[in-house]
Amino acid sequence: MSHYSGTLSWNSILCWAGVSSAYIVDFIYWEQNIHIVYHIFMIQAPHNKAWGACFNYYCMSGKSQMQNSRRTFLKTVGITMGVVGYEGTTVTAGKRDTERESIDGWTTVRANPGRTGAIAEDGPTPYPTTNWKMDLNGSMYNVEPIAVNGCSETVYLAVTTDDDPSKSQGYIGAYDVQTGDQRWKQTELPAPRTPAFNNGILYFATRVPSTPDADAGGFYALNAKTGEIKWSRTSTQKWANPIVTEDYVYTANSTAAYALDQTTGTTVWKTNDIGGLVDGVGAALSYSDGTIFFGEGTALDASNGSVKWRVADDQVTLGNHAAHDGMVYYIRTEFVVGDDDRVSVTARSADDGTIIWTYESNGSNRWDGRLAVADGYVLLLNSNDKESLVKALDAATGELLWTAAVDGSHFSSPVIADETVYIGGRFAPDSDPWNGQAVIYALDLETGARTWAYLLDSSDLETSPENPPAAGTPVVSDGNLYAATYPSGSTLTYRYVSYSNFFVLGSCDKWPGSNHRRPTDSGNNT
Repeated sequence: MSHYSGTLSWNSILCWAGVSSAYIVDFIYWEQNIHIVYHIFMIQAPHNKAWGACFNYYCMSGKSQMQNSRRTFLKTVGITMGVVGYEGTTVTAGKRDTERESIDGWTTVRANPGRTGAIAEDGPTPYPTTNWKMDLNGSMYNVEPIAVNGCSETVYLAVTTDDDPSKSQGYIGAYDVQTGDQRWKQTELPAPRTPAFNNGILYFATRVPSTPDADAGGFYALNAKTGEIKWSRTSTQKWANPIVTEDYVYTANSTAAYALDQTTGTTVWKTNDIGGLVDGVGAALSYSDGTIFFGEGTALDASNGSVKWRVADDQVTLGNHAAHDGMVYYIRTEFVVGDDDRVSVTARSADDGTIIWTYESNGSNRWDGRLAVADGYVLLLNSNDKESLVKALDAATGELLWTAAVDGSHFSSPVIADETVYIGGRFAPDSDPWNGQAVIYALDLETGARTWAYLLDSSDLETSPENPPAAGTPVVSDGNLYAATYPSGSTLTYRYVSYSNFFVLGSCDKWPGSNHRRPTDSGNNT
């Protein structure tokens, strides 16, 4: 075996595991003796092009990406996973009782169809470092990157390029995760929202101009390998961010909820008067155990669109939500003129919609983000002019478990990766509040203790002199963290298009250098 060179990455092993789940036991034994699995490869490769292709690519190049821990992988192989192989097939293996789905990476809004904002993969460990960064030449405000692992190792960016609110133009670009090299760029599109990746296809809705006579918008499917448009539905312009399962593509517009055929985009079923785009979140979808949940308080059977339950509520919408472990968690921000703004969380039974518990933030809370849910925790923020707090609630009871203060403002939605909470925002020293930088915080999921804080260095990128950059919602996958920045506090569209950037953080053994540390941080994690 002297001809072996390099080290298998976790991604190549996942390609292999996706081809045949029967080999997972052999992988675990491989950690103790690499020669045994190499022998299996030599026997099995002639019958399995997908694994052989991935193995040869990583081994012959000598590329080593051993970023995830053994503990994380052993947890990962126990969950439901669909790994995209060389020929685009999906194989299912095992199941874990949490809903940190999608072992392929961060493949949709909030990571998975449940919209939990949680993934069973490590982020930068033990500390972060900047792998690469770029000027977006557009805006990703309120849009998440999509990071796909496996053979492709691609990050997809959905970017708005038009600075005129009456127009809609943008692109989706595909970039190599390790180098940032562009693989393709599709520009013949209205401004795209966050895509959903499944089986080699990107599905996404688009932004619709605010003018009454707007004629741009629609729902699209792209070939994820080439960027070619496979199909589109443009007779209706405004659609909700989709959910994609092994069966259908689920979305909604102002009049109905839809299940679409993945290959053609044709309607499989349609349920009228469900999921109307009310308050911007009425048609927000989440999915769990064969049921689709909508922000306006309705649950549909995913197989046929029939109504399972509907909540009679005097509110216009229940809000954005996450479905997890038999519960649906709704979050609603109310901006009250002349009074304190309020954020409330309501946990309902996924079976019938009955209220299990409610939580309302104390005092003023101007944070308008989404929940993260995993491992018995529900995470949100409490942010106003005086302080910003990350709060962890008990997912079963709503009891407050811990509170952690974070310095800064303009905080994103939290995300959970393995046992760490990540949030993005803006940090500015008290001595110079206008000289702010985008920041990423990492907190321990069980205690809220800060693991690290990392300032994103935009000194060699274009930023707004009037609005210091803030980091949007970070995305975590396979040891990396992805975040787009934007000019915090700006009300001018052109500034978002002109002054937004993108960062990819990887793992590092050393505590960040001084240009990435806050003034109050020492040279170690204290």
